Amino acid sequence: MTTAAAPATGRQVMGEAGCGHLDPQGYRYEGADFHEYMNLGWTFPDGTYTGPSSKQVGNLDCSGYTRMVYGYHMGIPLAAGEDTTGTRIPRTSRHMADHAPGVRIDRTDGTNPPAAQQLQPGDLLLFNADSGDDTTTVTVDHVGIYLGVDTAGKRRFLSSRKTGHGPTMSDLGGASLLDGTGTYAKKLHTVHRI
Repeated sequence: MTTAAAPATGRQVMGEAGCGHLDPQGYRYEGADFHEYMNLGWTFPDGTYTGPSSKQVGNLDCSGYTRMVYGYHMGIPLAAGEDTTGTRIPRTSRHMADHAPGVRIDRTDGTNPPAAQQLQPGDLLLFNADSGDDTTTVTVDHVGIYLGVDTAGKRRFLSSRKTGHGPTMSDLGGASLLDGTGTYAKKLHTVHRI
């Protein structure tokens, strides 16, 4: 059992990943957390122990990636689930938008995305990127980490997202840009600074 960041010796901390195993209907299960990608059991601050699901070993979703960066590598406390205390990083992007430790920098007004000039490298970017969402409710369904401005002057972020070959942390499946008219530029919902 691991209770805090430990040396990565013998553990997968980068490289190829899947997005999740398929259910009987052929849909991907969500919920591939950092410790499952690493094939590592984890004891959370509340004492909850979670071993890796054998079906999720080597898989990593967007919130699991964010938790690997901030929790496993940087030591910020992680919640076992949907913690609302604001002291631990919750399991899903939906709950990170309202309950991650730190401070909310900006949130959409329902029409316009958060203000670009307030972004700093390392900020959590939370998106309502799923075009299949119910139009009567806005649900945060994706999270990334702001990197800053690239050599072309474009605002870039890093995230793990679904593609045909598992999560990608590049422009596959949509440009990792907050500028222009692409999905992520239009669907940015909340900026949060841990």
